[in-house]
Amino acid sequence: MFLLAWRNVTRRRSQTIITVLITALTVATFVLAHAIFTNLQEGMRLSSTRLGADVIVLPHTVKADAYQTIFTGDPVNLYMSDKVLEDVRIVSDVQAATPQFFTQTLDQSCCSLAKSYRVVGYDPETDFVASPWLKYRNGNKVQAKDEVILGARVESFLGAKAVILGTAFNEAGRLERTGTGMDETIFLQIDVARNLAKNSPYLKELWQNAPPDHLVSSVLVKVREGANPTVVADQINNLDLGVNAVATGKVISNARNQMNAVSSVLLWLWVALAVTAALALIGRFTALARERKRELGMLRAIGGHRYDAFSALLIEALIIVGVGGLLGSLAGVLLTQPTLTWLRATLDLPQCGWSFTSAVVQSLWGLGIAVLLGAVSALYPAWRSARLDPQEIISHGELD
Repeated sequence: MFLLAWRNVTRRRSQTIITVLITALTVATFVLAHAIFTNLQEGMRLSSTRLGADVIVLPHTVKADAYQTIFTGDPVNLYMSDKVLEDVRIVSDVQAATPQFFTQTLDQSCCSLAKSYRVVGYDPETDFVASPWLKYRNGNKVQAKDEVILGARVESFLGAKAVILGTAFNEAGRLERTGTGMDETIFLQIDVARNLAKNSPYLKELWQNAPPDHLVSSVLVKVREGANPTVVADQINNLDLGVNAVATGKVISNARNQMNAVSSVLLWLWVALAVTAALALIGRFTALARERKRELGMLRAIGGHRYDAFSALLIEALIIVGVGGLLGSLAGVLLTQPTLTWLRATLDLPQCGWSFTSAVVQSLWGLGIAVLLGAVSALYPAWRSARLDPQEIISHGELD
């Protein structure tokens, strides 16, 4: 029966190609939308569980953006006195606070780096944000001044060494993926980062009033168990320190709402396309059953059962949608990474990695949708053909 169905598929090439293209377009759209939605959901989950800080404190300026600080790889050169750190630590319900110092974004023009990454100074002794996700190369858990920690998306240095702003550094370890801006960050000890910034020709105009030795860019805060981060953020803002404290949960919630809006649009667009494709496939398979009416009648006349006629049409439909599903899954998978890159640059939504395993899983989803779509679309035409009387089929040659 499979051989008969295969011959019919290859014999009607033009009709088969049209049906395959309809299926491929539907599946490609589904795989692309589902892959993006899944990736963004996982990125949001990672951000929520691995961010570590409950409150982020930034200088109170127009350019200071908590969302940008958390989710993007572009630090803004804004600074405040490190005295803010001590003032924040004495606020009730603050369990821990750690500073960060944003140096600058580096690329090939000044450093031996393959891409552009941000360089951030942090305090290993008080840090609770990056340290839990850190894997050291040699098992040594003490970071030296000539060592750097790489984010998950930062490419490894050639020979585990790199030159940053004229200073040589060794790769000490790497962070696990967090779904935040840390994934595209190179971490130095905060004093080293300040020294690099102080001697950087690109930043010298920033230090005309005061050197960076006692400046920080942000303070990350962990609140005590049971405390409300929003209340703690308000308490910090009420100290009149010239800072803007924001609960990270609020930032993540806003990002999640943004992601849900994008996902809803993708979902409804695909549902509309799937319904249109299903109607088109029903029409295609109904026409196929009409064209093969005499052939099915002969099959029944020589002793074939109704099941044979039913399965012949159904197998033929599944072959066609199977090919369309394979092509659509491949197209969807190939388009996913460029689309994720575009979304990251346009909307700054948190993402997780796009791996070979993810591609295989999404391809299987695409094949499953193709088979389901084909089975549903071909079920009625195949059932109707199987119910007709063989003599009536041979005599009239068309479906009533």
